[in-house]
Amino acid sequence: MYTVSQLAKVSGCSVRALQHYHQIGLLEPSRLGDNHYRYYDESKILELQQILFFKELGFSLSEVRKIMKNPQFSVEKSLIRQKELIHHKIARLKEIVALIDKTLQNQKGENQMRDQDYFEPINEKKVKEYTKRAREAYGEEIVNQSIKQVKKEYNNDYAKIQQEFEGWLESVKAVMDKGPESDEVQDLMAIWYEHMNKIFPCDIHIFSSLGMMYKNNEEFAVNFRKAHEHMPEFVCDAIQVFCSNQQ
Repeated sequence: MYTVSQLAKVSGCSVRALQHYHQIGLLEPSRLGDNHYRYYDESKILELQQILFFKELGFSLSEVRKIMKNPQFSVEKSLIRQKELIHHKIARLKEIVALIDKTLQNQKGENQMRDQDYFEPINEKKVKEYTKRAREAYGEEIVNQSIKQVKKEYNNDYAKIQQEFEGWLESVKAVMDKGPESDEVQDLMAIWYEHMNKIFPCDIHIFSSLGMMYKNNEEFAVNFRKAHEHMPEFVCDAIQVFCSNQQ
């Protein structure tokens, strides 16, 4: 048996996260002691591992709960599905990293890119392919709910997306004098990281590379400079700090 603090130490999760998982009915302790301490047996290790795998794949906690509470849920089958999805995600991320490298080379004049080349790994077709695999693995209902959430938020309104971007830049501009490592700036980077993950699976390494592109790719940088002359460099530095703190 593990206490919540022991399980936190073994898994690397915070005690607060484990307590939250209990509160929302996602990871319930095996038993509660007379002292009201939570105790977890070996079976909970696998459950927690599943939760962390699902989070890595971009599922929300509410989606994870629906999947794992399904009477048909099987850890063994889920591991097989997760392995397939992660292999596909790795392949996609490698394509995106290659695109970043190609774009950086283009900026240095080392190659030429057609307009469509800028979007090849991240176009709608690629996103649909990833979504299809998730549907096949965990059922249409869960993934459709995730898609509807994004569509509902933006209602295909690209003007709203641009407005949010500009509003975020103005917020960053207002706290630039505090430095990229300040809590105020880092809170804004966390908001942007969450926003990026609504658009495509964006792990810390990809987010770090995006920060570099904001500074080094003129097509990106020009939009940031509309808010402040040094905004591309500042956001890049702030993102690198954010990513470093997450590792």
